[in-house]
Order: sequence, then structure tokens, then C-alpha cells
Amino acid sequence: MPATSAPPPGLLYIEDSPDGTPGIASRLGITPGTYRKWRMAGKGPQAFILSKKVVARAEAVDAYIAELEQAAMQPKPQMRPAEPRVSRRIAA
Repeated sequence: MPATSAPPPGLLYIEDSPDGTPGIASRLGITPGTYRKWRMAGKGPQAFILSKKVVARAEAVDAYIAELEQAAMQPKPQMRPAEPRVSRRIAA
């Protein structure tokens, strides 16, 4: 199998590049296989095919991570408010 070359500037392959640049999956904290499943399900940052390889813009990956962060900070309407703790100790 031929050695994988580095992606063009500003683009990321799914896997890490030989020059040490983290790939899409590494930036998202998932395995390349998981990212491939996400991609087939229409999930994750936008990617496209370039010379038979799946690539994504680094900005698109960073924007996707920022979207996840913003979503995590928003209050969830379906969540119940915190309930006071009830002591379960039995008085002796």
C-alpha cells in the first residue's frame, strides 16, 4: 500500500496524516470507522470527495464542534428542575 500523502492546506483526511496533522476523526474524538458511519447517516461536519479521498475543511470541523458546544450550553426544556435531597437517615 502506498504511503498516504498529507492533505492539501486547510483540508483534513478522515485519518491522521503522516506528518502528524490530526484527521477529522481525531479532532472529533472518535474512530475513523465511527466517522464513516456518521457520514453515511448524514451526521458530522460537511465533507466531500477529493481524488478518491474524503476530506473536510478544518473550518467546517471546528464549526461543527462549536455547534455541539453551543447546543450543550442551552437549557433542555424537557429536563425537570432539581429536586431537594431527602435524608434517608433514620433517627435513632
